Amino acid sequence: MSGKRYRADAIASLAAFLFAFMNLELAYSGPSRNLLGFSVPKVKHILPSKQYIIANNTARANAQFRDTGYWQAGSGTVGPDGVSRRRCAVARGTWCGPYSRQTPISTRPVPRGSKECPNKCSGWGNCNYDSGKCECPAGRGGPDCGQEVKRPCSNRYRHPHEHDVDHAVGHIGPDKHDLNPFAPGWLASRCYGYCVDDLALCVCGHESKYRHIPAPPGSPPWTPPVQWGRPTVDGCMIGTHKDGRRLDWGLSYLKYEDVYGPDGWCNKEDPTHHCGCVWDGNAWPCDGSRRYEAFCVNQCTGHGDCHMGYCRCHPGWYGLDCSRKQAGAELEEGRLGEPWLQEVVVVPPASLPTPPTPTRPRPLIYVYDMPTEYTSKMLQYRLGVDSCLWRRYTEQNTSLLLSTTYAVEIYLHEMMLQSEHRTFDPEEADYFYVPMYITCFMWPVLGWADHPWWHAPYAHSRPMHVANMILEAHQWLSTSFPWWNRRGGRDHIWLMAHDEGACYMPTVVYNTSIILTHWGRMDLEHTSGSAYDQDNYHEPMKADTFHGWKGFDWVNKTTGHPCYNPEKDLVIPAFKPPDRLRHSPLLNGLPLVRDIMLYFRGDIGAGRQNHYSRGIRQKLFKLAHDGDWATKHRIYIGTGETLPGDYSEHLSRSKFCLVAPGDGWSPRAEDAILHGCVPLVVMDGVHAVFESLLDWESFSLRIRESALEAVPELLEGVAPERLARLQRNLARVWHRFAYATGPVLRQRYKFMSDSNDKDLPRDVREGLAKLPPRETPFQPVREFAFEDDAFSTIMQWLYHRINETR
Repeated sequence: MSGKRYRADAIASLAAFLFAFMNLELAYSGPSRNLLGFSVPKVKHILPSKQYIIANNTARANAQFRDTGYWQAGSGTVGPDGVSRRRCAVARGTWCGPYSRQTPISTRPVPRGSKECPNKCSGWGNCNYDSGKCECPAGRGGPDCGQEVKRPCSNRYRHPHEHDVDHAVGHIGPDKHDLNPFAPGWLASRCYGYCVDDLALCVCGHESKYRHIPAPPGSPPWTPPVQWGRPTVDGCMIGTHKDGRRLDWGLSYLKYEDVYGPDGWCNKEDPTHHCGCVWDGNAWPCDGSRRYEAFCVNQCTGHGDCHMGYCRCHPGWYGLDCSRKQAGAELEEGRLGEPWLQEVVVVPPASLPTPPTPTRPRPLIYVYDMPTEYTSKMLQYRLGVDSCLWRRYTEQNTSLLLSTTYAVEIYLHEMMLQSEHRTFDPEEADYFYVPMYITCFMWPVLGWADHPWWHAPYAHSRPMHVANMILEAHQWLSTSFPWWNRRGGRDHIWLMAHDEGACYMPTVVYNTSIILTHWGRMDLEHTSGSAYDQDNYHEPMKADTFHGWKGFDWVNKTTGHPCYNPEKDLVIPAFKPPDRLRHSPLLNGLPLVRDIMLYFRGDIGAGRQNHYSRGIRQKLFKLAHDGDWATKHRIYIGTGETLPGDYSEHLSRSKFCLVAPGDGWSPRAEDAILHGCVPLVVMDGVHAVFESLLDWESFSLRIRESALEAVPELLEGVAPERLARLQRNLARVWHRFAYATGPVLRQRYKFMSDSNDKDLPRDVREGLAKLPPRETPFQPVREFAFEDDAFSTIMQWLYHRINETR
């Protein structure tokens, strides 16, 4: 098994087993259950009821927040200098300010490509008229997309000795059904039914009612199947054949009758056992007969049709988001009549026939149309409606925001495409953004089937594939265009969003490029800290095992650089949808009495390898439990089972919140700051989010990893006046840790703020109206500082760095 899907399933199963024993109240410490060397107590902490900071309990508030000088984003009437000082509060260095004071540059005519593509891309792909190269969807490849590139369902990967096999191995026959269901071997794509072998998608087969019925032979490209069929992916693998014999690779509890019987999933409209609609855009009854809008970046700008993540551009339009038009062709308006498109799509100013303004702000960023192998094919292969995304549509075509771990990867690409900073002219670009869906490849694409690989069919070394993929992309950039070589890559921006960021990025790319990352580890000599073996980046492949495979020497090409260099790189926030901040004053939530000294809820390392989180979470949990810190100090360290309740509420009533690593980065700093909780940072030699830009010492505490035993004493020694100063400074910058750029997020932030205002009881609202600003630094924020959100902060920093890339 490979990929985070299987990792998540294993952890979920382990957690379910583990926490079944944690059901006692705090008063009973009880015996412990030893799991992989980690002693987990049977304990549950029930927190007392929350208290609002309103006029009728200001005595308590005054004791907590007696310092003066409150500031809130958007408050007051000030002049230009005051605005600059306000926006640049707590900033470090000179990066903040010049962006807002810049003189915009004139808008220029947009260059449009005219290079024709071979064979009109065989009717399958989009022609990129800048390069004259075809951009092909899943299932197609070659210079003109005329080549079939199959991803068949399979029971195995290629063997190490099969280095001369240049196609993915499958286990399906000409009828697209399993060659022999009794043959051993499991992969997530193994299929008892019909395999759609462009995608390794298993659907109902045989003669069932909801089977897949392909388009007639000889149909033109993009002809849809007569019937898609209901999905039957790995969670719906039957464990018995129709003759009753056991299928070792299937689920023992799932019988043939559950799926293929008269009342089964593949035959009855509303069966007893459901397998789910699975792929993006597939609505109930899940057979492809009813569709909703699938996700594509910027929804193809209204100039293309979205196919499970791939934009099939309308005639003459091109680019991954179909935002560009062939030279000499008329620029018509996009098809944006549907309300669900209007609320999402932003037509980039550079693609409009008439520029909306005569000037543009810098930095100007050219977004590469990377080969689809690195981008849209990942979305087509992902076969999970939420996987990889930051937003998607529901069956009613309403926008739904997601909280997937690596959502920033797609979000940043989409915002770059929509941005006023985007230029279509590489000659005038200040920067070049290189979009690659690396985390999406790592999970759930990698290992699902025997394709794609970079390069050996070895799912147990994810960094190998990522490093070789980036090397391949670098080769493409440096040989296809002049822009990398012009400045040696110093003006090229890459995002490395996975757990250990750029630690295993190829040196030839890392040493000069700008890296956006979540992991700010700075030591030059480093080894992997992930407790997930598949992500161990310092373990080389065995040359004798994979002799003949390209890229087996990848480790030698990734060493000699830190994971992060604050002189050129930036630690950026993880993506957090506003719904996760329900009780935060940032979203107009009513301030709560902060009666929790220190809070952490999450993975405490139970059942993990000892080096997970550098041992910090495990040790702190043990100290807190053994020392009864919850009772003595109001320090709560635990999991969702041991600390039940609303996570956003708990953060909003905490003075300090733990920021410690996991397998690498962890989004705990964002959780804390976006709820007004002062971060307690415990990770030696690692920069936190925006630490090179903001004065973290003014709104956080940092202690050595060796000082965990002293945490209660240290926190209780923080004077109320100092705590108030930390909180005031936090209130000056917290909006910079939230992504609010783009119409979907802007609308959602406003909706959440309005909802919090309306939901307040009348007596609470009246008490709040009487509350002087000095009572708490965290007055409800009614107007979010959109101009200084996380994305805008990145743009401001890039503007400051333009000269350093020259």
